[in-house]
Amino acid sequence: MVKTPEEYFADQCLTVPQAVDSALSPAEQAFVQKYLGSDSLQNMPVQEPERVLAGAANVAQELGTAEHPSARKAESAPSLRTKLAAQDQVQMVSFYIREQVFLLPVSVIVEVLRYMPLTRLPMAPPFIAGVVNLRGKVTPLLHLDALLTTDQSMRYTEKSFIIVCGTDDMQLGLIIDKVHTMYMVSKDSISWNIEAQLGEGADFLCGLADIGERLHGIIDPELIVDKLIEV
Repeated sequence: MVKTPEEYFADQCLTVPQAVDSALSPAEQAFVQKYLGSDSLQNMPVQEPERVLAGAANVAQELGTAEHPSARKAESAPSLRTKLAAQDQVQMVSFYIREQVFLLPVSVIVEVLRYMPLTRLPMAPPFIAGVVNLRGKVTPLLHLDALLTTDQSMRYTEKSFIIVCGTDDMQLGLIIDKVHTMYMVSKDSISWNIEAQLGEGADFLCGLADIGERLHGIIDPELIVDKLIEV
């Protein structure tokens, strides 16, 4: 039986980590220098909003096994696509962006939040809604509709939800319309080599999942981080 996102995350018995780590990863440093400045970051209020769902990406932090940014090895870690492709089944959360359904692996989700105030960045590209200091971590909030669909209205309202994702480089807040459901997807139903099918449409996707005879894109937060630093 497929669990709802609420049932799945409730079973994890997770709490959101409260410790504030002042050290920034190289990607976080690049983002702050490009769009904020260190003084702005220091003056930004720390937000600790009530979560809608707590995510599985908190497990390593709760167990104390998450690697400190400054302790990362020089060699590249396996990409998200490589790690997921090695699994027989991948648990995914589906959600709506402008009536389109996309997927995120449960393993990268830190938490799901409702609308919260943000600091806007006048010099940032339009797909960056702004940034928050979320529980001590610099967290850009991004308009996924601008990155993944032809709808460029880029709405962020009190009805919006935010999926907070963790990567090895930095934390992201992905603005969505609403959470849909949970899927356990077998590797036979996922195509990882999608560039030939989608071209530029694959810029932020690491795969396509065939669910109920419909193809849904699997979002790769690591690719979005690369875009943040490049622009």
